[in-house]
Amino acid sequence: MSFYKSISKSYDNIFPLKESMVNYVLESISDYSSCRLLDIGCATGHMAGTIAAKDVEVIGIDLNSEMIKYAANNFEKDNICFQVMDMLKIEEKFKKNSFDIVTCFGNTLVHLTNEEEIFEALKNMKAVLKANGKLLIQILNYQYILDKSIKKLPIIENEYIKFERFYTEQIRDERLIFETRLTIRNTGEIISNEIYLYPLLEKQLNTYLEKLGFRNIKFYKNFNREPASYNHLPLVVEASLGE
Repeated sequence: MSFYKSISKSYDNIFPLKESMVNYVLESISDYSSCRLLDIGCATGHMAGTIAAKDVEVIGIDLNSEMIKYAANNFEKDNICFQVMDMLKIEEKFKKNSFDIVTCFGNTLVHLTNEEEIFEALKNMKAVLKANGKLLIQILNYQYILDKSIKKLPIIENEYIKFERFYTEQIRDERLIFETRLTIRNTGEIISNEIYLYPLLEKQLNTYLEKLGFRNIKFYKNFNREPASYNHLPLVVEASLGE
């Protein structure tokens, strides 16, 4: 069973929608009614649905069919749709210059295999953005994780679940091995997983974005737009194609 399929039923208990994330996106939109947004790695669709409620046209994509099925069943409006899709295929599926904003949150980008795939994904995101479009990304600060040899991320815990996350000593094909253990409180069920994540560094991402012609590239440590520093885990990035 794939990682996201195994946790799909508990996803919203593990990662509840953050108001700061929604506000971060909304503040990047100049005119809700004329905006078209692509949400890459939309998961259960809660962010996409919340943005769509502001009259923004939203398309959410994710590789996991269970997530997309949930999203489609829970957010039915004329200005929103969900599709199972690989982020490496968006240039094939969507017209060029068709979105005002592309979002890629939830550490989604680093699930790709290597830096070549990451660059290709960013290239595809640029292709579907309009001339003045904005790209919004959230990953983790892997420079800090690697430098400090961080082996355990903060536990996510509430009345429904306990979600433990670990990086092992091993690296496979330049990727970190990421292990998780999800405990479902009302049943006692434990779901363990292992996936590989490419530790994309801030300086790498900045180089790729500059090479692709993005401007006004800014890095933050959270969705409140506090400037990035060295010793923090989240890494939020925004870049635009306009001046």
